[in-house]
Amino acid sequence: MITEGSYVEIKIPESSKVWRWTQIFKGSEIGENCNIGSHCCIEGAKIGNNVRIGNHSMLFEGVTIGDNCFIGPRFTSTNVKVPNPIKKAKYYEKTVIEDNVTIGANVTIICGVTIHEGAFIGAGAVVTKDVPPYGRVMGNPAK
Repeated sequence: MITEGSYVEIKIPESSKVWRWTQIFKGSEIGENCNIGSHCCIEGAKIGNNVRIGNHSMLFEGVTIGDNCFIGPRFTSTNVKVPNPIKKAKYYEKTVIEDNVTIGANVTIICGVTIHEGAFIGAGAVVTKDVPPYGRVMGNPAK
């Protein structure tokens, strides 16, 4: 289901929902049974099955989210460490969020890290390094 007011350039599964004022651009992938909140922007991110993305979240090219993840509202991802308008997509760094990860509200993940399976990221964290399987991190920088 795609609600009125959303802009979606890709085909999404019937079982997934996209709420108002969300933009999903070409190159993105959305899995089954996903729930994408309002005012989100997804530009080339790959999203697995059974993923909940909170309102006002930003996911960019180079971000991959596994299955059964919860992404809190106002989540922000990055795909370059030093922004440069001349560089193109081939310079984007990858960010991997593995299966069964929980990410709290207002979390920012700096590109180039892996959040391993079952990890928990506390609200407001700024993640600058890999998080181990089933690890729990919080703060700025997250530790």
